[in-house]
Amino acid sequence: MEPTLAILISGASLRDGEASVLSDLFETGLQRLHLRKPDCEPTEVAQLLSRIPEVYHSRIVMHRFPELLKEFDLAGYHHFASEKLIKCKGTRSRSLHSLDELKEIKEPLDYCFFGPVYESISKKGYVPKVSLPELGGVLYNHKKSKKKKPLVYALGGVRRHKIPELFNLGFDGVTLLGSIWGKKDPVNAFEKYQFIERSVWAKRDKEKGLLHRLLANDET
Repeated sequence: MEPTLAILISGASLRDGEASVLSDLFETGLQRLHLRKPDCEPTEVAQLLSRIPEVYHSRIVMHRFPELLKEFDLAGYHHFASEKLIKCKGTRSRSLHSLDELKEIKEPLDYCFFGPVYESISKKGYVPKVSLPELGGVLYNHKKSKKKKPLVYALGGVRRHKIPELFNLGFDGVTLLGSIWGKKDPVNAFEKYQFIERSVWAKRDKEKGLLHRLLANDET
């Protein structure tokens, strides 16, 4: 998986002209889309995929319908919390919602979503269950582990001005949903996040050596 700060999750339902909007987002620079359509039938999702140029299929991760991985050459599969881990081509990921799940994760995942970290933009009443300082401590130990651990992406209520805080907390990236699809122009909204992404990656490169030194000192 190519490093990316922001992963976009699709809306739960189909929207008019969605294939065109998604294609524009990919053209703008979107590297990772999670296609999550719980309100749809597999045939509807297959029709949507068939309208998106194949050149972008390698950037799309499927939710809920693993059978479509046989029909389309996609980037991987994302499991919901209680779903059995499947074998597939590409990346495997999962959504986690408790600190115990994050602490004890042993599955061979490439990355996971953790949240909600803030009150959700798209789901009313979907609020955090843990404090940010407590979460930061768990993320620190997660990175410090000598065992291979999945990357962790922040889920829930992510807005542009929150990204530096989440990065400093120890997240590897963020997931976007309501902050993009809740706008009249999703492509323009995503372009604004790309500016933040470039700034954060520049800062990350500068601080990467410092983080390694801090972790090394903590072990002595």
